[in-house]
Amino acid sequence: MIATHLLGMVRQDPAYDIKYVQQNVKDRFGFDISYHKAWHALKAAREEVYGTWESSVRKLPKYMAALQKWNPGTVVEWLHLDTDRPRRKMLNYVFWAFRPCIEGFRYCRNLISIDGTHLYTKYKHKLLIAVTLDANQQVLPLAFALVDEESLESWRWFMDMLAKHLMLGDDDRICLISDRHSGIISAINFVPAFQFPRGVHRFCLRHICSNFNKKFNNIQLKDLCWRAGAEQNVRKFDRILEEIRGLNEEAFNWLQRIDKAQWTLSHDGGWRTGILTTNMSECINGVLKGSRRLPIMAIAQMTLSRTVQYFLERQTRCHRMMNNNQQWADYAFKLFESRQGEAVHHIVQKFDYNQQSASVLTIGLTGQGSRTYVVKLKHYQCSCGKWGNHGIPCSHAIQTCRHFGVNASNFIPPYYSIQAYKKTYEGSNAPQCRIVDVVYFCEEPVPVSAPNFERVHLSLQMELVKFHDISDGLE
Repeated sequence: MIATHLLGMVRQDPAYDIKYVQQNVKDRFGFDISYHKAWHALKAAREEVYGTWESSVRKLPKYMAALQKWNPGTVVEWLHLDTDRPRRKMLNYVFWAFRPCIEGFRYCRNLISIDGTHLYTKYKHKLLIAVTLDANQQVLPLAFALVDEESLESWRWFMDMLAKHLMLGDDDRICLISDRHSGIISAINFVPAFQFPRGVHRFCLRHICSNFNKKFNNIQLKDLCWRAGAEQNVRKFDRILEEIRGLNEEAFNWLQRIDKAQWTLSHDGGWRTGILTTNMSECINGVLKGSRRLPIMAIAQMTLSRTVQYFLERQTRCHRMMNNNQQWADYAFKLFESRQGEAVHHIVQKFDYNQQSASVLTIGLTGQGSRTYVVKLKHYQCSCGKWGNHGIPCSHAIQTCRHFGVNASNFIPPYYSIQAYKKTYEGSNAPQCRIVDVVYFCEEPVPVSAPNFERVHLSLQMELVKFHDISDGLE
């Protein structure tokens, strides 16, 4: 009775929590139920709405084929393990990426953030996620993968898939941002697309600071670590590092053992476009949080429905910007306007018209001292570090452009433009959500493997499917 009562709530909110079950039952029926009873009722309701993990795995191949049918160009890749029966395979990994996201990535910056998240199922699988940022600094999901665990093998396979399906040109350059998971660090050694000079690997500063604080357990040191990583000027970075050294020599040495290019903006060279953390991929984790207790097919459906939602919302937002005759998406537009306001407080002193370089004096405000920065327009650089790190001209560069009679907005990278934003979410490219409400079943039930398999979370077997037959009856 309780499970039946919960069906509508679970259907509406996959993350519906046990504490709400207990309160809802008390409000509706007037009696208390134990945590144990609430848990079983919620589990039964979820299985009624979304199926079991085993049934979901059996349906997954045909669902993915239907997904590709309604969204041509969508990529699905499988990796199976052999079993002792020739026509049976064991599901190991599955990767999927929606074509509109693959196409949209062409108009975004060359940046990918990756992360893994736990699935709260009895088989303890992991969901790997890759995302990027669009012209308006919003998250664009790129790809997903179900794997058994976060390991060298699973991360290497995921990165191989990303390189194969997202980095289509030999000249593509990419910055990969992640935490310092050993599997990721090791996997990069096997994937040339993410190795210099074609690619670079950068660490999430928040994870660096967290590990740093676990080691030294000092809030002041942790704050200084963050300031050091986020600082864009090399001279100021060195000062902060010396402050850390004065407080704790061992903490200073700990940071020195990490390549500065991998965790600091001041030594990054502009690859990470000012992005300090993997918050963008963790943002998708948060959006999908409610689905992490669900079977794999429901998770795949959720990734599609969320992606469709992103496309629809951003098409509307893009139309609003275009109606305002904006050349740049809101993020760059507002930041550039803010820096234009700051530029009026700067004075161009020494300058070279041939080299298009200048020394720019900042007039101190609110008691701050004046400083001089060197701007080199031909090299898209300013010694303050902001221009090179974010791509958007800093206030010193804007004032230099005014001095030379140059339009500073011409130096904003095209991936911030309203046209790039529009093409990322082009209406004709929007993914189709039609498949979400229609499930295509594999006909034969597939039993789970014997319980004596060495790795239980890999023990779901799938019947081999002839994919040229799989679309039968999908019309």
